[in-house]
Amino acid sequence: MKLKTVSVDSEAFRMLRRAKGPRESYGDVVRRVFAEVGEVDIETHLAELKANPPKVDVALLRRRQAHPVRSRRLLRQAHAV
Repeated sequence: MKLKTVSVDSEAFRMLRRAKGPRESYGDVVRRVFAEVGEVDIETHLAELKANPPKVDVALLRRRQAHPVRSRRLLRQAHAV
């Protein structure tokens, strides 16, 4: 079986770890969760997003567009502030 590496943030990893059974692999968890969710109808999903758009901090987005982070070092410093 071919393996792939997936990067997730800390919160997503904690959720994955909580969902994992004692003899279950992380791949098993992903397959089980997606099997429970089933196929996603993209048109329905987009309609739901349009009806209930996520809250966005427009000022933050504009600041980031005006001053994009160009290196990981700068990104770490920005999060430390």
